[in-house]
Amino acid sequence: MRRIIALLLLTLFASFAYAENVKLTVFPDGYVKVSVKINVTKGENVSISLPFYEFSNLSVTLNGKEIPFILGENKIVVYSSGDGTLEVTYITPELTEKHGKTWKVILPFNDTKEVVLPNDAVIVGLSGIPISIRDNAVIMPKGEQYIEYITPHIATSSSTGNNVDLTLEGILTLTSFALGLILGAYGSKIRILFSRGVTLDDLARKYNLNKEEQDVLLYILEQGGRVRQADIRNDLGIPRTTTWRILKRLEKNGLVRLLKINNETHVELRVKIKG
Repeated sequence: MRRIIALLLLTLFASFAYAENVKLTVFPDGYVKVSVKINVTKGENVSISLPFYEFSNLSVTLNGKEIPFILGENKIVVYSSGDGTLEVTYITPELTEKHGKTWKVILPFNDTKEVVLPNDAVIVGLSGIPISIRDNAVIMPKGEQYIEYITPHIATSSSTGNNVDLTLEGILTLTSFALGLILGAYGSKIRILFSRGVTLDDLARKYNLNKEEQDVLLYILEQGGRVRQADIRNDLGIPRTTTWRILKRLEKNGLVRLLKINNETHVELRVKIKG
């Protein structure tokens, strides 16, 4: 009850925050890290828009130190205990969508924002005229915007290039269709076939896994099929945020399962990988 009353009071008297610095870092798998910075004064109640249903790694800091906040419906309400820079960061998959080979980054922010695209991204569409473009960083003006880009396909050793890629895509499509028919008629046989295992290369091609994602799968396999998330970070030297993104993508593709055991996250393989 006290939490609800506090939320109502803070929301009533909070001023809506217009960000002075919005930065979005787009990862190759489509997840986006959002950082919103604003200048605040002591005793100010601030309401920051959070127009997403799915997000994680939410952090609210004042001058680099974490401070309490109230998470309301599509907003964060903060009471500023001092002067300085308030920063809100989080990671969300809801800012990107993919159509074919083209990615689209949606920017539902009214303020000027810096968008850092993946290193190999090639911009193919913009909803407005950018303020500046440097390397893979784009400064977009105020108002809702979007950026479309592609990531160049890794070239093959064959001189036929795109023809080879198209053939492989056709084979995968036909294979998926055929497996669907077989699964309907001979479900038990298919389960036996899959139980024999697939190679890591097969998974990498099917799910477009990068090297870090393959390394994580291989590590879990070498540890017997189940490990702690903390062990993956420590033994492979992968940052916490990167590890989380990798595991969520592997889970989304049905390759691993995340389990909560004694307040620790464990990761379990859901496929049988053979050498």
